[in-house]
Order: sequence, then C-alpha cells, then structure tokens
Amino acid sequence: MHVWRIPLSAPPQAVSELTALLGPEERERGERALPEDRARFRVAHGAARLILGEYLGEPPERLRYTYGRWGKPALHGHPGLCFNLSHTGGLALLAVASQRALGIDVERLPHSAVRAVRKAERWFPAEEAAYVRAGRDPGDVAARFALLWTRKEAWAKAAGGRMVQGLRLPVGPGLRDGDAVRDPEGRVPGCWSLSGAPVGDAYVASLAVAARPGERPVRLEVRRWRRSGT
Repeated sequence: MHVWRIPLSAPPQAVSELTALLGPEERERGERALPEDRARFRVAHGAARLILGEYLGEPPERLRYTYGRWGKPALHGHPGLCFNLSHTGGLALLAVASQRALGIDVERLPHSAVRAVRKAERWFPAEEAAYVRAGRDPGDVAARFALLWTRKEAWAKAAGGRMVQGLRLPVGPGLRDGDAVRDPEGRVPGCWSLSGAPVGDAYVASLAVAARPGERPVRLEVRRWRRSGT
C-alpha cells in the first residue's frame, strides 16, 4: 500500500505540462474550481496520472477513468490497480493498492476551533461532538475535528458513497488505527480498516481500506512525488 505526497506548488510551465495529460472530464472539473485552486487541481491530477502510468507502464495521457455513481474514479481496463486522490491547500495525497478498494482524505487543520465545534455539533453523532468540544485548547479541538472528519470522508470515498452518507458514521473517539468498522445502520456497505497517514503539522489525513477477515493491518509506505528535474 503506497501513499504518495504530492506538493501542489509548481511554476507555470510545469502546470501547463501536467494539464496536457488530463482527460476532458478532469479539465472540465479543473475549470469549475475556484481561480486560486485551478493550478493546484491540475498539478494534483496530472501528477496522479504520471504515478499511475508508472505502475502500469502506460503513457499517463492515455489512461482512461470510469466513475461510480457518486464520482469515485477507477482505471478503465485495469481493475486490479485501485487508487484514490485527495487534495487541499498545497498538498495532495494519492493512495494506491493492488486488488484493494480504498479511500483517502486530507484536510488542513481548521483555523477556527469555534467553527469546528459548531460543525461537529451539527453533523457528528453526539459522542463525537462532545469529543471535539472537550479538546484541551483550540489547536487540540481543531485536530480532533479534522481526525474525525477525514476518517468519515475516507470511509465514504472507499465505499463509493457520498460524504453526506459518511457524516453520521461512527469513527471515534475510541477507534484505533487499523480497527475494522462497519456502518451499524447499513447505509454504507462493506467492512473497512481505518488508519492515519503521516502528512505534517498543518494537515490531517486518514485512509480507509477494505478489511479482510484475519488479516494483519495494512502496511503503509509513504512516498514523495517529485517533478522530473527537481
């Protein structure tokens, strides 16, 4: 299991080269992004194509994606190579595995602890909202909120669902890295192993991987992507 860290700052020439690799659907989505996020979107998705192309031994611009009901991508003609991409701010993460459904989410730590508490109280189960609210200080409140949020989103993405389905999923505070979880209400199918991914001080990330009975926790290797010539 590999997780690639992709820095999203790049000079205009590099952004143009990565944009040229994108398919029509990705280009359209990139155009819909906020102006300040468009270059980062193109870098994230272009880099993901380069990485996936290396795994498959294929030119990145020739990769074709198919999309699930709620937009989860898969590689056309290569069902055995599973991947998921998440990006925020100046960082993207690409998770890649063989024959293993997965989802990943990375978020910047919230700037406002007050807003984090309000969102937790609005969307999370009562126990989780209380956990966020009980943080030692504003930084701890933000970290608790981001941990639970990324677990929920990674889980929903892994199952091919929508984040609105994931908001009520039970993901803490007693959940440990590698624990297997199921949706007790049956809205999100499958059994999933949740774990954190190391991403640095300003971000929090979580990974959800299809759980297999009796199997050891997933061995995670974090790699850093660098543009050619850097």
